[in-house]
This record gives sequence, structure tokens and C-alpha cells, in this order.
Amino acid sequence: MGSVRIVADDGCDLSPDLVAEYQVEIVPVFVRFGEEMMSSHELTLDEFWARAANSPQPPGTSAAGPGAFYEAFDKLVSVGHDVVCLTLPGLYSSSYNSAWMAAQEFDGRVRVVDSRSFSLGMGLVVLHAARDALAGCSAEAIQAMLEELRARTSVIFALDTLEWVRRGGRLARLLPLVDRVARTLSVKPVLEFHDGDFRLLGATRSAQGALQRIEDEVRARIPVESAGTAYTRGCQTASEMAARLASFIELKQGEILLTEAGAVFAVHAGPRALGAAVIRA
Repeated sequence: MGSVRIVADDGCDLSPDLVAEYQVEIVPVFVRFGEEMMSSHELTLDEFWARAANSPQPPGTSAAGPGAFYEAFDKLVSVGHDVVCLTLPGLYSSSYNSAWMAAQEFDGRVRVVDSRSFSLGMGLVVLHAARDALAGCSAEAIQAMLEELRARTSVIFALDTLEWVRRGGRLARLLPLVDRVARTLSVKPVLEFHDGDFRLLGATRSAQGALQRIEDEVRARIPVESAGTAYTRGCQTASEMAARLASFIELKQGEILLTEAGAVFAVHAGPRALGAAVIRA
């Protein structure tokens, strides 16, 4: 049995520095602008937002096919590694199915785990897996750890606009309620993504109100062992969110990840969204 390496799709929103430090292999997602498809590896966030502003059709995303996962797995297995692969939630993305199909070609050397999270929620889980892999844990032990860890992982986020999520379809089950609340009361919804699905937590009228509500929700989940702040273009409160988390979670501010979310989150959340990802202790 070889050493283990981690593969994840690009929905995890980890920075290139963290990806390199923890030797994570990232499989791209694909961003669609009308008939044009671009790999997330080729598209910067500046380019994404510029194209989104000028495209006659709203952008969308597509998961990588089995071939892209096969290439990532083969690169690692061929040099002696076993692989644990984390994907976006199977309920909302075909990423898990693509990875599972590719894994069948490797005679048990590749294990695929549905992260049941996204953005930095998924990212925090990926980092836990990568640390264990570099520490010499087996693929079986890492898979068991992940299946327990994902149940303690939440992303709590506020949307500034519902326009992008209406056309993206990811909140189809909750959208009538969320839309009715937002339109009637002129408020911004606050939601949680936990264990693979969304739920509405409440609503707020301002960016500062969203900041406070997210803080309150994170406080209700203390003790917390890992945390991060993700945001989309135009959000002005992300650094304050990270500082607030550091003030009451027993982590140094530098240990709380802060990142601008990539296309997977941005396509559906739109601009000025703010979120906190936490793993409960």
C-alpha cells in the first residue's frame, strides 16, 4: 500500500499556495458563457466577473467528466500513491459520479468521498484529509475520518441578491420561500449548507446585519476546530468577518482562511455574498 494523496475538484476554493503546500491535486470545473466553455484553471476571477457582466446569457458551471478525474488519478497512482478524492455534493453536481466512474479503473486504489459541502466548507475538509495523508494515514482511515467530519461541517452565508440563484436553480426547493421573504420584507436571506443540503436560517436588511447574523450562527456552533471566510466580488465585510471569528474562536486570525470564492459559488451566489465555513469540534 502506497502513501496517500488527495484529489479534489475546484469547488473547494483553496488558494494555489495551500494546494501546493498540502500536495492536493485539483480537477477543474468548467464555466459556461453561452456556447463557450472555459476551464476554471484557465479563467481568473477578474476575467470571470468581466465576462459575467458583459455576457448576454448568465454564466453556468459544469463538472469535469470521468476523463479529467482519470487523468488526475492516473498521475498519482502511476507513481505509487493511493488516492482519496473529495467532490462537490452529489445532490447538486455530477462531479461525484464522474469521479466514481473514473475510480473504477484503479482496482481499489482510489476512494471517492462526497464532501457534502462547497467552497471553503469543502476546502476545510480537503485540508484535514491532506494533513492526514501527509502524516502517513491510510486511505481507509482518511475516508472514515472524512465521513465523520463532513457531518460537522457547515457553510453559513448571506446573499445580497437573489438574481443569480434564481437562474442557477441550486435553491429550487427553497427558492419560493426565500424569494417570498426577500421580496415581501426587502431583506437578504441567510442560509446554511450542511450535510449536503440548504436550509433557510433567517434574513437581514443590511451587510452589517448579515455579518452579525453569521457571527451569531457560528457562535451557536462553538466549539469550532476549523473556520474560514469566503466572499464574492464586491463584498466589503469579509476581512471584518474573519477578524470577528478570530475574536471568539480559539484560533489565531491567520489560521482562519479568507478567500474570494471561485466560479462554482459565484455563479449561483452572485456579487457581494459573504459566508463563514466551520467545522464543529
